[in-house]
Parts: sequence; structure tokens; C-alpha cells
Amino acid sequence: MSTPPYPLHVRRGHWLTGWLAAFRTDRLGLLMAHARHGPIVRFRLGFKTLYFLSDPDLVQEMLVTQHRHLGREPMLRAVLARTMGNGLLTSDGAYWQRQRRMLAPAFHRSRVQRAADLMVAHAAALTAHWQDGEERDLEREMDRLTLSIVTAALFRIDSAAQADTVARVITALQAIGNRELGRLIRLPNWIPTPDHRTQRRLSRQLRDIVMAGIDARRRSGDAGDDLLSILLDSVDAETGARMTDAQICDEVITLYLAGYDTTALTLSFCWYELARNPAIAARLHAELDAVLPARRPTLADLDRLPYTRMLFNEALRLYPPAYFLIRQVVRPVQIGGHPIRPGAILITSPYVMHRHPAYWDEPERFHPERFADHAERGWHRYRYFPFGGGPRVCIGNQFALLEGPLILATIARSYRFELREPGWQVQLEPQITLGPQGGMPLRLRRRTATV
Repeated sequence: MSTPPYPLHVRRGHWLTGWLAAFRTDRLGLLMAHARHGPIVRFRLGFKTLYFLSDPDLVQEMLVTQHRHLGREPMLRAVLARTMGNGLLTSDGAYWQRQRRMLAPAFHRSRVQRAADLMVAHAAALTAHWQDGEERDLEREMDRLTLSIVTAALFRIDSAAQADTVARVITALQAIGNRELGRLIRLPNWIPTPDHRTQRRLSRQLRDIVMAGIDARRRSGDAGDDLLSILLDSVDAETGARMTDAQICDEVITLYLAGYDTTALTLSFCWYELARNPAIAARLHAELDAVLPARRPTLADLDRLPYTRMLFNEALRLYPPAYFLIRQVVRPVQIGGHPIRPGAILITSPYVMHRHPAYWDEPERFHPERFADHAERGWHRYRYFPFGGGPRVCIGNQFALLEGPLILATIARSYRFELREPGWQVQLEPQITLGPQGGMPLRLRRRTATV
């Protein structure tokens, strides 16, 4: 006996533009509203037909079971490729499979763990310039920190100046990309609009920085042990091919853009929730004071810092930076028992799934204890998926899950945070990633003298 198809609900919206206006002005609200209408909802954005999926089994079909019938969504890919080139986030098919194989060794757990001391050292260096009682934009501070860590991990360059240069370029490029995604009509890149000219100039600047690092490493003959060295030495086990410098450059830029944002944004929301939840902050500080009374954390400490890790995971649940995942159907496929034609778009949202009342108790509450030991054993794999899933799961997820708690422990043992004014609430800004609108201004309070 065959399983009946999932109920399919159609939301028609405006006769011409569908739900495009709502997608531009209240993206999160639109997706949450779709989920309230059922597990699979068909709707339009302009002339594009989309299917929104909000059931763990359907998400698994999209990301795992039927992934070979799906590809990158062309418009988002075009926006990202203007800066990233043909890297992991923008490529498809056999080329993507080859690149994924060649990059995988760089992100093996044992290799990622070697960066632990580097992460802690950079976090401590950042806070050395902080003053008790001052207000700082913690989103900007976390951007600077995670970019400096990515720069050091990629190139073994401990250069605040280079990290700041890259940060300025990337911030400007992201602003352009966000504007592009919000436009009703996207003009071809060859049309010399002000944004297109600026984007080309900044992309060249970023590419020049990366290519200079690649060239310097090749000329030095230094084998090294950073991510760049691994990419330079990587050989595809199936074909024996190596990456060209242009391909390495695409992947390094992709790692730059994807390798800092997730952790930086998640940490920003950690500081916000600690500022507005004194009881949670007190429990975190008690754990850090017990395990790290007079020293910085190390890799070996993480197993003894369960609440720190739970807090970071809860921030990933409530504020997933990759808040929506999107694929285009490239071959006829069935999702939830419904045939879907090539050209249609499938979309799901970790943000929606992580706040869905069918899968979470008190979903809007920041409650780290929901990630207590073994709590996840009974969960569906796609109830909680801040890093995506399936073959395209974020290649750097182990890096982020190491970096986040280590930075959290390093900074929180020395500082606590206060809201800029009582009752202040952050407004979410869903663009390419999910961040705080207007940054994350918080007041710093020094806890104790630490090493």
C-alpha cells in the first residue's frame, strides 16, 4: 500500500507578482506564514514557482534523497558567483563533487582541532583593547575576530591590517549582494550600474589579495600546515588532478565569505541573549569559573564545558545564519508524493523549522538546556540543521562548532554584557544571511582579572 501524498496547499498572492513584495519586506514573516498552512506550500515569486517545505521528512527528501535531481538556484548563484567565482557554494555537478573531495581533508576533525589555540589567542587579543563600561558593536567585533582567525588559518598570517582590509571589502560586497537579492529586476552584470562597478572593483581587490598569498606560498616553497598549503598540495584521488591557482582562489574566497559569517553572527546573538538573560549568564560564568579559574580554554576543556556548547547550539537554533536553503529542480522529481517539474524552486528554512511549535516546546524561548546531553538522540535529523544537510552539508561545520564555544569561553570568562538600554530588543535582518539590524551594540562589563 503506497503512502498518500502530503497535503499540498497553494497560496496565490498577487495576480502578477505573487508573494514577491512580502518576500522583499518581511521574508521571515512570509516563510513562517507559509509553514502555518501546511508541510508543503506552493507559491510564486514573480514568474517563479516555489515549493516551501516545513516537515523534517520533506527536508530530508530535498537535501538527501532527491538531491541528485536538484541544483543551485540560478539567481542566487549568479549573485554569489560575482565574488566567489566557481567555488563550493556556487558550483554543481561533477565539478562540485571533485572540489568537495579535494577540500574535505582540510576540514577533517583532527586537522580543524589544530586551530584551537589560534582561535583562543585571537579572541584574547581582541578583548585586550576593550574597556570596562564602554559600548561596542559586538557584531562588528565578532566579524573582525573571525576574519582574523580565518586569515591566520588560511595563510598563517597574523595580520590585523590584512584582516581589516578583507573585512571592509567583504562587508561592502555583502551589502551589494543583499541589494541585488532584494531587486524585482536584476540587471546583467555587464551593465555598468554603480553597484556593478563597485562590485567588480572590490572583487578584483579581494582576488588580488588571495592570489598574492598563493603566489608568495608557491615562490617560497614552504610546505606549511595551513589550509592554503593543503589546497596547493591536494590531488583528486579519482583523477589525479590538481587545482589551478584560479580554482584555489575561488575556494579561498568562498572560505573567507562563508568561514567567518556563521560564527560571527551566532556569537553576536549569544552576547545578546546573555545580556537579556542574567540567569543564563550566571550559569555560564559558574561553569567557566569552575573549569577555567585562572587560564584560557584549550581544546581539552571543551568536554568539560557542556553548558557553553549548549548555549552556542541554542543560538544556532534560534538565529541560524543560513536561514533558508534553496534548490532548483533540474530533473523531474517527486517531493512529498507530488510530481514537480524542472525549473521549479524548492525552499526550506532552518529558521522556520527551528521555531516550529510542532517540533519544539516554547520555540521562541532561548533555552540552552534543550541541548543537554543525549537530548538530540530522539530528534529527527532535519528538525535542527543549522549547517544544512546531505552531501552539501557545510564543509566547515566542525570548524564553526569548535571556534564558537572556544571564543564564547575565552571572552565570557572575562566579560559580561548589558543591553544598551533596558528592554532593548534586536530586530532581525534577513538578507543573504540572518543578522541583527543595525549591528549589536552592547555595553561591556569586566568580570575579573584573567590571564
